[in-house]
Amino acid sequence: MALPTHPKSSAIAPDGLLASDPGLPVWRKVNAMAAWQDTIWPPDGWRPDDPAVPRGREVFDEAGCVRCHAGPDLTDHRVIPAPEVGTEQARAGALKKTGLAFVPSVLFAFDAMVPVAAGAATLEVPMTADPEQVELAFAHGDSPGGYKTPSLAGLYWTAPYLHDGGVAAGRDAARVGLPGTLLDGVPPDPAESLRALVDRDLRGRVVAANEAAGLPSVHVTGAGHEYWADAAAGFGRRDQDALIKYLLSYRPPSP
Repeated sequence: MALPTHPKSSAIAPDGLLASDPGLPVWRKVNAMAAWQDTIWPPDGWRPDDPAVPRGREVFDEAGCVRCHAGPDLTDHRVIPAPEVGTEQARAGALKKTGLAFVPSVLFAFDAMVPVAAGAATLEVPMTADPEQVELAFAHGDSPGGYKTPSLAGLYWTAPYLHDGGVAAGRDAARVGLPGTLLDGVPPDPAESLRALVDRDLRGRVVAANEAAGLPSVHVTGAGHEYWADAAAGFGRRDQDALIKYLLSYRPPSP
């Protein structure tokens, strides 16, 4: 079904469409899908009762991870400028051209029925609370675009890491980067891939492997997000292992 501004797009729905069926309130199916999505939960990963997990949480705080990855979902829900994150920037600007087509964000009133009658009441969606975040999210104007701080729940299942999926490592120390893992038919190991995320020496090997395979041409490098929990940052191997176990075991409170 088309929103009031269709075929123009807006920040509410860049494609100008939403799901519904005749005879239903206009937002019934959208709200139902949202409610169902709120029930989806990642399966258990690493054992949360591992004795190293409490120390891992301490390392998480001491290394400064909590500055952005805060709250029950380990995210502050903010969009961070791509140059600040330092990762591959191509995806941050993917929606820049929507700025040429966006119109004010308008919704049908919640009591409207499908099919929506001509002249049905509409509601304007205020977009002024944090305009800088809106610009970053869509890379509009002179904004470089940005990346939303992701939740860290379910990391056991989501390797390789970073916005370009370039941080990957296998259990075998020789398997680094995408050439040594996915591109060679070997799944990335979540623990070693997380180690590559926080250890600058291992990350350097990952980035070098990706570059040698020509992956920057498809905007995959594994570089950036230079927040470390390694020897140079004052953390020993045992601390690093504990941090990894904490991250792989983390489950937010039940919804």
